[in-house]
Amino acid sequence: MIEKLKIRASIGTAAVLGLEKILITVPPTTAYFMLYTEGHCLSNCSFCPQAYSSLSKSNSLSRVLWPVYDLEQIITGLKKTARKSLKRICIQTINFPGAREQILSLLTEFRKSKISLPISICSFPVDRAFLSQMKEHGVTRIGIAFDCATPTIFNLVKGISRGPTLSWALLEEALEDAIDIFGNHFVSTHLIIGLGETEKEAVEFIQKFHDKGITIGLFAFTPVRGTALEHHPKPSLVSYRRVQLARFLITKNLSSIQNMSFNAEEKIQTFGVEKKQLNEVIASGKPFLTSGCPHCNRPFYNESPGKPLYNFPRRPTESELEEIRLMLYTDLKR
Repeated sequence: MIEKLKIRASIGTAAVLGLEKILITVPPTTAYFMLYTEGHCLSNCSFCPQAYSSLSKSNSLSRVLWPVYDLEQIITGLKKTARKSLKRICIQTINFPGAREQILSLLTEFRKSKISLPISICSFPVDRAFLSQMKEHGVTRIGIAFDCATPTIFNLVKGISRGPTLSWALLEEALEDAIDIFGNHFVSTHLIIGLGETEKEAVEFIQKFHDKGITIGLFAFTPVRGTALEHHPKPSLVSYRRVQLARFLITKNLSSIQNMSFNAEEKIQTFGVEKKQLNEVIASGKPFLTSGCPHCNRPFYNESPGKPLYNFPRRPTESELEEIRLMLYTDLKR
């Protein structure tokens, strides 16, 4: 008998599991879940609908809806669809009293139900003992999100200016512990572009964590009604494309920040590779795909259907790639 637990699922995940009847143009390749609580998170990230001071509804994260389901419904859906279209489970945590117990209970039920998909957890910073517990309960990858490129921006957006629960040093320590326990390349962090960083600062962040063997998932800032940053603008699409391209070149060890150049405004001017190779990389479309854990495509997490895609959940079309190429080269000539 499955323990009576509730869990949130992204609306796209719910559709794939047969729990919602909605049209999805690109299905998720990862099943995205979020811990359930009736309240908000103990942290107060200024972009997040789950923040304790947020006026947003608790069923949202970024621009995505996350309805609540009984865990039994989720497990039934996973058994029907696992290995057919879904390649991974990702559990998004929020910090509240009882969150750790809920995490372990969910993992226990997934294991008891013989759900064999690899499991990632995007966690608030926790101690070494709990990291080990999560690994023992079947977690294969752990993510701890900085979101901000610099300590100064972090303090304004997530840290001391927003409350006492998070600090840059605390997250650095948690990531180091995670590397010790899960190993290189099984730990990830997130970087949100558009919070006030320069392109150079974003690339410095990417290089720093890549050198530590940490996977970097890129996100475009998305203003959400009811959050402290609801009126903050989205990042420039061409700037985001440059950072995506730099991230790809760095993480594939094709270039490094030392080989790139930046202008006086710290925008990327050159990428440290020959033009022929750069054209081939752009034409592949790979730099512009959703980045993060394997098989993570996060459809429309940062954008509405029909609007320009910051992160492509599928390979860009040839016309989309031509637009990207023209955008990048036109801007680089300025």
